[in-house]
Amino acid sequence: MVNLLLPDPWGLRCHQIRIEPDLVTIEVETVTPAVPCPLCDRPSGRVHSRYRRNLGDLPWQGCAVRWRLDVRKLFCDNADCRRRIFTERMPKIAAAYARNTVRLDTALTEIAFTGGGEAGSRLAGRLGMPISPDTLLRWIRRAPTPAEATPQFVGVDDWAVRRGQRYGTILCDLESHRPIDLLDDREAKTVADWLVLHPGIRVITRDRASFYIHGASAGAPQAMQVADRFHLMQNLREAMTRVLEHRYPHIVAAAQEAAAAYTAIIVEPVQIAQPNQLRVCRLPRRATLGEVRGTYRTERYKKIIELHKKGISDRAIAKQMRIHRETVARYVKAGQLPERTQRLYASRTDPYTAYLLRRWDEGCRNAAQLHRELSSQGCTVSYCSVRRRLAHWERHSIGNWPGGTPLKPIAAAPPSAKRLALSLLGERDELNDRRRVLIEALFRRCPEVATASSLAHEFVSMLRQRRGERLDDWIQCAWDRSTPRELRMFATGLKSDYAAVKAALTTNWSNGQVEGQVNRLKLIKRQMYGRAKFDLLRKRVLHTG
Repeated sequence: MVNLLLPDPWGLRCHQIRIEPDLVTIEVETVTPAVPCPLCDRPSGRVHSRYRRNLGDLPWQGCAVRWRLDVRKLFCDNADCRRRIFTERMPKIAAAYARNTVRLDTALTEIAFTGGGEAGSRLAGRLGMPISPDTLLRWIRRAPTPAEATPQFVGVDDWAVRRGQRYGTILCDLESHRPIDLLDDREAKTVADWLVLHPGIRVITRDRASFYIHGASAGAPQAMQVADRFHLMQNLREAMTRVLEHRYPHIVAAAQEAAAAYTAIIVEPVQIAQPNQLRVCRLPRRATLGEVRGTYRTERYKKIIELHKKGISDRAIAKQMRIHRETVARYVKAGQLPERTQRLYASRTDPYTAYLLRRWDEGCRNAAQLHRELSSQGCTVSYCSVRRRLAHWERHSIGNWPGGTPLKPIAAAPPSAKRLALSLLGERDELNDRRRVLIEALFRRCPEVATASSLAHEFVSMLRQRRGERLDDWIQCAWDRSTPRELRMFATGLKSDYAAVKAALTTNWSNGQVEGQVNRLKLIKRQMYGRAKFDLLRKRVLHTG
């Protein structure tokens, strides 16, 4: 039975097993008849002497195991061999001068790569293999780096060594879906040098950063470069956001018009005798905190405009106000304070608001009764939703309404340019009624936004359907004088990286899996508790099994 637990039972003989509460000691000796010399490989069986090696082994039922192994020293009978006496080697059991068996070293190495130093040490200790965190890190450094195969399809992206200050580069094999190397910076020369050492690359996927464009062109001119579609969508969204930021007064006016139109749409089907009926409104949560923050933003905006009128640069204002210079530039270009979107909370009772308003006007204030009436009509709405809606109306009405006067409805704030840009790029059928009315009002007030939205939708369609043959016509349309300047700049950027953008619109290659590897890299880096020096991090990232 003991022999079944030994790594090489046919070359070992067990003499004694001592079991203690936290340690199992096994005394064994080698019994191989002839052992080859490590230099000349001639077998020898003449024993010179013996000595004892103490080896750690895999735990038994969570209890640490220690071997006391009697090893022989033998004479080498080869007259031409430089070594006269040698110690028998046991490569299947333990390496020369090792303190652990091979299988224990393998297990601890996997723990080191998976858990790192501190976490790996805690895990190994609980499994009966106590080891220090520093030793695990030394084993990671000592482990051989996986051999690099020459890939044909490579994805390139950057990762933050220290966010905002220092960045590195990760390269992934798009066929095997695994990282193949990690670079300490993201300079074009570094990327080009790596590509020169790996000839035969046919496709390189990347974002639209200039250093990767120049590096890929210099290091692998024969490869087809493919711009990442996610970053193309991100660049388009940023262009649309700038279009809306420079026309924010139109958004404010359109929001006011849309609020009145949307209120009329909701209230029209309900026949209520009172002229000042309760309007359907959505109040933002924690309004007091929002008002405080709004006052702070207004004061900050006024201070920025005041400093700008004095001729102070945006960079100096940003440094003085301790905000980003892009925020200063956005405030100056907007013409007025860009309002933030108040979060609107949908309710399951929204489709039945007209019915509830009519029953409320008839004098029914019982939430349970109204819930039963809705359920009898096949409406899937909970009692709690109905009760919350009625409680909201009770809180924001004065006196015994409808005899009293309801509180004046609070108009929703206009959406931010960033949020509205997302709505313009999405499918129009997926928008709610409030946002659809707002967009229609904005298009009537500002035809430039309508033009930009139409072009953006066409580009998104090309991107999703891989219609690269329409790219030239789209760029020509975007360069028209009636197109907003921000979208013309986006089209100019596409033209400067035309080949990669065209490949993105015609092929299925994508940088998505590289983004996933970057996410895995960040997880490993944060798991290393500040011990993520580049050589350690590189070994762990490349050790994918």
